[in-house]
Amino acid sequence: MLKHIYSNLKQRTTRTIVSMLAISVGVVLILVSVGLTYGQLTDSAERTRKVGGDFIVQPPDASLFFALNSGTLSVKIKKVIEDIEGIDAAAPVLAKFLSEKFHLVFGIEKASFEQVNSSLKFVDGRLFDRPDEVVIDTVYSRSQNLVVGDKLEILSKEFVISGIFEQGTAARVLVPLATLQEMNGTPDKVTMFFARLADGVDADGAFERLMARMPHYKITKTEEIQAIMTASTPVFKQFLMAIVFISVVISFLIILLAMYSTITERTREIGILKSLGASKAYIIQLILKESMLICALGVVLGFILTFITIQLILVTFPTMPVHIPTYWRVVAAGLAVGGGALGALYPAIKAAHLDPVRALGYE
Repeated sequence: MLKHIYSNLKQRTTRTIVSMLAISVGVVLILVSVGLTYGQLTDSAERTRKVGGDFIVQPPDASLFFALNSGTLSVKIKKVIEDIEGIDAAAPVLAKFLSEKFHLVFGIEKASFEQVNSSLKFVDGRLFDRPDEVVIDTVYSRSQNLVVGDKLEILSKEFVISGIFEQGTAARVLVPLATLQEMNGTPDKVTMFFARLADGVDADGAFERLMARMPHYKITKTEEIQAIMTASTPVFKQFLMAIVFISVVISFLIILLAMYSTITERTREIGILKSLGASKAYIIQLILKESMLICALGVVLGFILTFITIQLILVTFPTMPVHIPTYWRVVAAGLAVGGGALGALYPAIKAAHLDPVRALGYE
């Protein structure tokens, strides 16, 4: 049977290649969409956790996607947070999204940030000491070919790079809080506070005290941020479901058309097989296995094209995070093969029920 299948695919090379490409497009759609979406969520959550605080204090209507927020909190809230039992330190942060460069800039207060954070590791230089100094992460440094001592323009203001830190903490670029407040036109205002617990303090108890003392603010546990971001983004799930649906439809229709036209072309051949004693089950298996092989080759090609597509994205947008969970690789492959199996089912049944006498006389 396998020899028969390989022979048929080889005889219809163009149709086989087109079918494989169509299946691979569905796989690429799923994996690239998932990679970009999960990459943003995972990267944002990980960076936020590595700031070092146990809680994030924001305005009531604020989003955990910091690029959507502005500076509306008064820096005076810092004292209120630190006065709550169990809170050791609070660090104000002003977030500013640079749309032209597609990344966030964090304005931080050096002293309080160092009290809250312990993960900022410098590979070169140091944290800023002057208002006109800035630090960048390793990804931004490589993508822009910047080193310590170079000039960097942000919002039409020129800074000197004082340090380069290992990527994965806070934002790509960190600037002095007061400087960013002035540039943003929001003096004495910040986007959020990161609050750190004192050693040995119960997190749940401190959280309750924060909620009681600041009932009109949004308070989030940093350890839960990724789950909250995913759950609070309904568009994320709807978007993925739409992509999955499109992928399955593509696989279904392409295999349906390919197998149906194959049956039409091979009517006489199928009649010969049936006259030689081939059962309906054999004919169905033959068609289904042929479609499965096309789908499997399409999935492999889809994985290769996904890798190439992601590399092109990273070349164009070096700071863009991409993450494809293994689960979604399995899902993409399963959906492509499943859609192909469904598409081949009707042609296979039609072929199995062909009248051998009429099939032998088909021209």
